[in-house]
Amino acid sequence: MMGRSLLAYIPVNIANLIVSFGTVVILTRLLSAQEFGRYAIAVITMQFAHMLVFTWIEASAARFESRADREGETASYLKTLYSLGAGMSLVASVLFAVVLILLPLSVVMKTVLAFAIGSTCLQVLFNIGMEVHKAAHRIKRYSLSFSTQTILSFSIGIILILATPLKESGPFVGIIIGVLLVLTFDLVFMLPRLKGGTFDREKVKTYARYGVPISLSLILAIALSSADIYLIAAFMGEASAGEYNAGYNLANRSVEMLFIWLSMAVTPMAITAFEKSGSQVSETIMRDYGASLLWITLPAATGIALVAKDAGFILGESVRENAVLVMPWIAFAGVLNGFINYYIQRAFVLSSETKSFVWVLLAPVVLNIGLNLWLIPLYGLLGAVLATIAAYSLGAVIAFSVARRYYPLPLPIKAFIKISFACLIMAICIIAIPWPDSWPNAVRLLAKAGWGVCVYMIVCWLVDAANCRTVLVSAISKIRPSQSPEVVRD
Repeated sequence: MMGRSLLAYIPVNIANLIVSFGTVVILTRLLSAQEFGRYAIAVITMQFAHMLVFTWIEASAARFESRADREGETASYLKTLYSLGAGMSLVASVLFAVVLILLPLSVVMKTVLAFAIGSTCLQVLFNIGMEVHKAAHRIKRYSLSFSTQTILSFSIGIILILATPLKESGPFVGIIIGVLLVLTFDLVFMLPRLKGGTFDREKVKTYARYGVPISLSLILAIALSSADIYLIAAFMGEASAGEYNAGYNLANRSVEMLFIWLSMAVTPMAITAFEKSGSQVSETIMRDYGASLLWITLPAATGIALVAKDAGFILGESVRENAVLVMPWIAFAGVLNGFINYYIQRAFVLSSETKSFVWVLLAPVVLNIGLNLWLIPLYGLLGAVLATIAAYSLGAVIAFSVARRYYPLPLPIKAFIKISFACLIMAICIIAIPWPDSWPNAVRLLAKAGWGVCVYMIVCWLVDAANCRTVLVSAISKIRPSQSPEVVRD
């Protein structure tokens, strides 16, 4: 079942892949380091704003669909969610506009932030529909809608950068246009399902009790991962912020996409199992999920660390030199961050103890900001990376310790040991080969990646890391056509 869900989400991940790498490949070439730095600051500010105001609604849409369906209250559930989204969007637009006017920023920075925040105020209505589709296991509809919006928004943004003076504001205008187009079609499908529903104030209270702590925890999570951009810009300038963000995006986003892919497929399954069958069934799903996350993301991070210099050609020259220096560190930091946000956090979601996750992240955020203030003036961008790794490590330990109080979250130690061994052998085999310097970077990158994948898969098969041997044999047996005496004849 997990395998079918993963396959169904492939279009979404292809769209995310195109946009993620397109951002660093295209935008770092079309924009100067300073312009890309302003774009990066606007993206993070947009994420902060969205999590502060809207994420609790989207989280509730994902969590309570199964319950609403079981209780026959789907129409009221949808009516309440969409009414909340529209109302909060209107109020937030006015409040954010006032704040932007009062902030002592340059006109260029205010313009970029205005488009960024405007796009996120619109996107909540689109996101509600997407979360409902996922929770209801309408994966094909979700996959088509999300993929179309993602690619369309990105493409329009690039066109606007090339054809208009919008520059770093172009991608956010592209989001606005793309969301409006796809949202129109999605509402045609969703609005009839609101018929007969009522706005339920009690549901709002339930959603707020569940969702607000998630919003607060995500604000702390993004502060943990992205607050250093503001500090780098303050200490070193917007250009340095652009360099750091380019390296961070290329390394961390590559790993994070894998976490998102698995999470999209497994989280709705775990919630449905927990609601209908209790913690024992969902615990089995989570155990396999944790091992699968390690099996995919740890070798990816190892590979990024090994080929960071070769992958530098992907980035524009204005940000390349310093960006590749932070990529190996960021890749492994991304694994820690992913486990906190896409694995450990699920224990708080399933147990509905989301408020506890807020306090879990408080100490790592404080540590991260404190270390950044100390280390950035001393070591520059490397100081920011070291602060991030230290904070993530503390966060992972605290989060898992607290999560186990509320939900029997498995710790895949055996899988971690075997996968780490496979990654070590892979690294040794890549480093041991004298790759010719005369090869183009792209060729050397592909050669190292291909060789690394082969070595890793062989070692994983030999040690049966994350039960991959069993899974692969089972998958082959399902694909292989049955040959009974009645079918096979001369």
